[in-house]
Amino acid sequence: MAAVSKNARRGDAQDLLSRWGGKIIMKSVFEKGKIRHYAVCEKTGNQSRRPKDLM
Repeated sequence: MAAVSKNARRGDAQDLLSRWGGKIIMKSVFEKGKIRHYAVCEKTGNQSRRPKDLM
């Protein structure tokens, strides 16, 4: 897999699958004056800082 930044993964550029079989999507939240990105498994709802942690 080529190195793709977490910001590039926010769009529909890649379909990543978690170890539970769900699709991994990137979400962003604005808190404390900063934008924070995190990965979410659509099937189980598990959250992680990086998509790699859900694979």
